[in-house]
Amino acid sequence: LKARTAQVQVEITMAPANSKPFLASPTKNEDNDENVYFTPSRKPSFSESISQRIQISALQRPNGLIANTILPIVSFIEQANPLLVKKREAFGPNFCNSGTVVLSEWDQVEQILTTTPQARTFRLGTGFLNSKRLPMMVEGREGCCGCGPRKRNVWFLSLDQQGAGGDGMHEAVRSVFIRYFTVKALERQNDSTARALLDQLVEDYKVMDHGLGGAFFRNSKRGFLPFVIKYIHYCLYGIDPSDKKKFQTLYGFYFGNIASKAAPYYLTLIGDLFNLAHCCKFNRLLPKVVEIYVDSPAMAEVPEEVTSFKLSKYEVAHMTIPIMSIAATLGPRDMIQYAMGALKLPNHDTPGVHTDKIDVCSIWDGINLDDRDEVVKYIYEVNRLRPPVGHSHHVAVEDFTVKILGKDRTFPKGTVILIPISLTMLDKNKWGSDVHEFNLDRKDLVDNSMIFHSVGNMTNGRMCPGKEFGLNMSVQVVTECGKARRQMGETNAGFLN
Repeated sequence: LKARTAQVQVEITMAPANSKPFLASPTKNEDNDENVYFTPSRKPSFSESISQRIQISALQRPNGLIANTILPIVSFIEQANPLLVKKREAFGPNFCNSGTVVLSEWDQVEQILTTTPQARTFRLGTGFLNSKRLPMMVEGREGCCGCGPRKRNVWFLSLDQQGAGGDGMHEAVRSVFIRYFTVKALERQNDSTARALLDQLVEDYKVMDHGLGGAFFRNSKRGFLPFVIKYIHYCLYGIDPSDKKKFQTLYGFYFGNIASKAAPYYLTLIGDLFNLAHCCKFNRLLPKVVEIYVDSPAMAEVPEEVTSFKLSKYEVAHMTIPIMSIAATLGPRDMIQYAMGALKLPNHDTPGVHTDKIDVCSIWDGINLDDRDEVVKYIYEVNRLRPPVGHSHHVAVEDFTVKILGKDRTFPKGTVILIPISLTMLDKNKWGSDVHEFNLDRKDLVDNSMIFHSVGNMTNGRMCPGKEFGLNMSVQVVTECGKARRQMGETNAGFLN
């Protein structure tokens, strides 16, 4: 624990090492003359081809008519169905999707995750974030006469890094989250309160239907979802798990909706519809969540003004809510659910691929649960096949040229470039021809994994700040529930719904 905590603390002051500009030129893999995806494996449909040409033209001329009329429509449609694997089959490693340029060669993605500072905008993967819903704090006055509010962005996933136009706010906000939340969470994970929550989860697992889509994973009163909310909020914020009133509010905000997640609330247009469908529930609960966080033990340790930017406690509390909504309550949850067989792995609608037929529970039943390294490899391999974060983005800080549809295309500074983690984790050039199969002994699985927005532990300062916490949580749950499975044998009778 001390070693892992020290590793997290190092990140607080870490700056991108050997920073260099992003290169979009094609690369060759170590074992083959060319990337196996340079030759498309299927013919694109007419609509797919038209969509590519529209997006190429619009992105090359961001102030043109197509960019301001047709591109927003195409982008909105494609963000709802981001089947990047299918597009790579049709167009090769480079293509356009949802108003972004997708560059999926391993070396390109590795560079942007490990050595190149990233500029950002208000995107969540292929989706568009509503900046008005994100923590934009009023800060002093602006204007020629000193009137009018000035707002500063403290949502660090949309902040530029230093070296890519940033003023240091990204690094400051990130350091606060790690210092006052992540480090303490690693300590609380192993105390008696966290252990009691885990023990209760195991008891629920024994008596509830925990098969594919079972009540253990869906019930709002007991089982996995209440555990996630209580465990994460206790570890990160120190909130007493027995405080029913607070956890009723927290569960209602994060999981108490038709999607069982709060992330859609932050998306443009979709978020408005999502909020209206729940009678503006999120608008009502958000101030209550902020109040709970401000009064939490974790926040008691935060100074009234922190970092050189003099972040207030209210700003710190407010900035953690979208992190909880978009990452902390979803990342570990998805990692664990797929590892425990609650959901089928996707096959990406690809002929000859049967990832959805993999019986992860049979594999889980066969691993050594007393060997942490083996459990970690199991979790990494499951989540290689279905990463908890499929893709992120960065913004080009200079013009770049890349081959798309057989021609070199030049895109201007400011173009959004997708970081397609879901493609690199299924890259035959890197992982071999069995890329769509489960292989617990896959070479360099952990060291080359990008599921935490890094390459193993190599990072440019954008690695998930809760990586160690989320991985520890996943290991604990998979280990303890796995042992319960073995105690139960093959008995599946008497489950509670």
